[in-house]
Amino acid sequence: MWLVSALSGANTLGGGGNPEPDAALLCHPGRVRLTVPRLDDDEIVLRPPAPGDVDAITEACQDPEIPRWTRVPSPYTRAHATDFVERSARTWKQGTDAAFVIVDAETGRLLGAIGVHRFGGEDDGPEVGYWLEREARSRGVATRALRLVADWACRELGVRLLLQADVRNAASRRVAEKARFRFVGEAKAPAGCGDCETVAVYELTP
Repeated sequence: MWLVSALSGANTLGGGGNPEPDAALLCHPGRVRLTVPRLDDDEIVLRPPAPGDVDAITEACQDPEIPRWTRVPSPYTRAHATDFVERSARTWKQGTDAAFVIVDAETGRLLGAIGVHRFGGEDDGPEVGYWLEREARSRGVATRALRLVADWACRELGVRLLLQADVRNAASRRVAEKARFRFVGEAKAPAGCGDCETVAVYELTP
């Protein structure tokens, strides 16, 4: 099975019907002053999306499995990828969202995308979401990327993270658990989330 979770921000599975987390655990800083971190290990590098990624993002998102589990548009066009890159640059500056592409540490090939979105706490955010291109799945890439992002957000920014995945997406749920996210419960998926009806909700606290 493949590894992909709900994309956040404009492509999120956030919102209506989520189980209520413990209010004492919430940390919603609103707009934060974001400095682009260095997030990498021996296998992958996470960096903000750049104009040079547009073609690779467009190609990866032709895979029908991605919109099946996320809010990535289908059909996915080059204009969608361009908007994603440009919007990501704006939200980094605004301090509301932190989007990254996942690239191979040796070759620089794009493997997917991951991000922390809604630092203001809307829809129970901040929320983390990710997707992987087909050939990057089942290699531990999603787990590595999620751990890097979660450690940065929780330890350096001090925020509690939400993660949501289709209840049928066993691989993505395993990724959340390997990255130490705690299962909270199930919730009804909002409209526009592919054929998803119910999401599994996870959280990670600082």
